[in-house]
Amino acid sequence: MKREAESRDPGLDLNDYHHLDQPALELFEQGNSYSTPLFGRKIQDSLERLRLIPTNHDESYEADFAPTPTTLSELPDATRWTLTYLITALEIMAARRPASQVARTTHRYTYNTLLAQVGSLKEVPKIKTIRRSQPIDGVVELSATLIFRERIRAVVARFEGVDHKWLCTELSLI
Repeated sequence: MKREAESRDPGLDLNDYHHLDQPALELFEQGNSYSTPLFGRKIQDSLERLRLIPTNHDESYEADFAPTPTTLSELPDATRWTLTYLITALEIMAARRPASQVARTTHRYTYNTLLAQVGSLKEVPKIKTIRRSQPIDGVVELSATLIFRERIRAVVARFEGVDHKWLCTELSLI
């Protein structure tokens, strides 16, 4: 009896469901038995869903010139665009292309990081696998396995829909 009383968290009240009305990511596919609304809550309309706040890397913008998030339906095909960007970035790291080719579609901070890596690869690797995920509308995160002659490495990237175009906000070769 004493152990049972000690194991309960005194700060957790199971009758307190007001936090369930907050926007949240859908963790399961629609139609799955797990995706039904909890405790009879209504499905939130699209106005209350999670929204992208564009990455700024500690830059400040005036309100009229701040980047505006763009939904996935207003952006180019993510599959083809991210593959093209990845190949171009790898060729830039291998000094086979000029970095200016991705300047307009790369955040300034990420572009400077990419410039520092120009010539860091001795060869352009082959892409073994690519995995993409969409954590929220207008964001695509990519991870890819790369095959070099002597080793296998990975690259990760984040693309955000900003001002009606894709923008690479993170790129890291691991």
